[in-house]
Amino acid sequence: MHFLRPLAILTIMIAGVVLSACGSPQGTANAPGTISNSRTAAATQNKANTNAEELGMLINFAWETEDLAWKKDEARKTLTAVFRLSPEDAKKLTEQLAARSPGAPKEVQVEDWFPAELVAQGESAGGSSVEGTAYPANDLYQAPYEQGTISRIDGTDFFVIELSSK
Repeated sequence: MHFLRPLAILTIMIAGVVLSACGSPQGTANAPGTISNSRTAAATQNKANTNAEELGMLINFAWETEDLAWKKDEARKTLTAVFRLSPEDAKKLTEQLAARSPGAPKEVQVEDWFPAELVAQGESAGGSSVEGTAYPANDLYQAPYEQGTISRIDGTDFFVIELSSK
């Protein structure tokens, strides 16, 4: 029976060493969790947000969309949103925008997170942009986004909002 006590102590010590070897120290560049987390962060960073309520907290956005994708860039202090309206609502919005300003032709650069239809339209035009008509986005401004445009993409019911802070 005298050998059970040292055996129990030895077992506890071995279990402690084994369990401590399972963890990885924070800050280790090669830790599996770190690689996974950086990939997840990169994927999240490249993924567009589709939540209209969150967008409505950043800018004056109240449309019922059929499709919505948006991103904000904290470093450049910009916000870009792409959305599609029903044909009736797209016509109403375009008339509303044109009543305030005649609009100007604009080439909109298509990002990889834009809706697939716009990405395909940009690629079929032989580049990575689509043509549209840009209007001042004054009605959308909400601090810190206080300058920019809203563009209707030609031949579609898509609009692209490009805002930045002053």
